[in-house]
Amino acid sequence: MGPSGSGKSFFMNHLVRQYYEQGTHVVLVDTGNSYQGLCEMIRRKTNGADGVYFTYTEEKPISFNPFYTDDYVFDVEKKDSIKTLLLTLWKSEDDKVTKTESGELGSAVNAYIERIRADRSIVPSFNTFYEYMRDDYRRELAEREIKVEKSDFNIDNMLTTMRQYYRGG
Repeated sequence: MGPSGSGKSFFMNHLVRQYYEQGTHVVLVDTGNSYQGLCEMIRRKTNGADGVYFTYTEEKPISFNPFYTDDYVFDVEKKDSIKTLLLTLWKSEDDKVTKTESGELGSAVNAYIERIRADRSIVPSFNTFYEYMRDDYRRELAEREIKVEKSDFNIDNMLTTMRQYYRGG
């Protein structure tokens, strides 16, 4: 973490390139076009096989389903990448994510995954995750013996911020 101009994007570009050159599959959510040049270089180097960079506009929104799996297998890395994506959608680059926020969101992802495994009529998607958070997880938070304070995990703020990604948002 550092202020604008301190080299965060430069460092991450270097790190991502090293990971890529070691054969790692890399997926980035780029909120400031910092990695577009690296993707373009990789795309040219691989004749389009790698370095795919998606951009979106209001007219052409990006859509993908982070909860999609054809076998309902969610390993630790998959769960963690979903949690990280959700934190990225929720918090701005300057907002610090607390351990409680990360922990609660991770717990919510795990509980939602258990729910969709148990009830295959639920379509795994952001929409059904949002509904789970809005209805069931919020209720579960309120019913806990040890209360989670709103200042530690503000589920209302999270739902309000993420509403733009929810059906019709």
